[in-house]
Amino acid sequence: MAGPHEILGMSRQLGIGTTEFLTLYSANGGTTLRNGADGRCLFVTPSGCRVHPSRPLVCRLYPLGRATDAAGGERFAMFPAQDGCRAAVGTDGTIADFIESQGVEPYLEWSRRYGALYGRMLGLLERLGVEARLDPPGAATEAGADAAPAAGAEPLSSWQDIDASLAAYCRARGIAVPAGIGEAIELHLRAMGEWLDDLEARAPAASLGDAEDDDDKGAGRT
Repeated sequence: MAGPHEILGMSRQLGIGTTEFLTLYSANGGTTLRNGADGRCLFVTPSGCRVHPSRPLVCRLYPLGRATDAAGGERFAMFPAQDGCRAAVGTDGTIADFIESQGVEPYLEWSRRYGALYGRMLGLLERLGVEARLDPPGAATEAGADAAPAAGAEPLSSWQDIDASLAAYCRARGIAVPAGIGEAIELHLRAMGEWLDDLEARAPAASLGDAEDDDDKGAGRT
């Protein structure tokens, strides 16, 4: 999985915008990274990883794998060694020590916050009975002139495209788009929260009849 914050970091590392990055390198609605024809990551070259300083969380944690449950609980497991990997893997130390040494705490925090916002968005989609993607007004993305759209490259939500969504947000408010990655992520999280607050305020609440039906169904359970 690749979050908006990770897409922003990698695109800045490559010197391109997030719109172009999503078109060229993403799959599954912008939520995962594409692989090459040989199944390998597109950023791995004979001289190393092209985005290593801004690599996503899954790469930073390797050889650990992280999974979370609905309550936010975390579990870690060890991945088997990959062919050609030169990493030295040992059993000394703790998971907490390893996480601290890899500088992943900001990525974990951003992942948690984006996860909570996307959870809210999915809940609103279900509540509103909306099947199409749910986008903020004015945040439609446009691929770069030299970028050929790949099949399935269009983001599930244009919120995946931080550059485009922040450009629309800041233009509407007459403010400058932050230059720093951390500042851009913070403003993006705030913009998403504001948009969801407004959308939720305008969304119809569940009807009393629906609530009574649910109570009746619950009363019939044993």
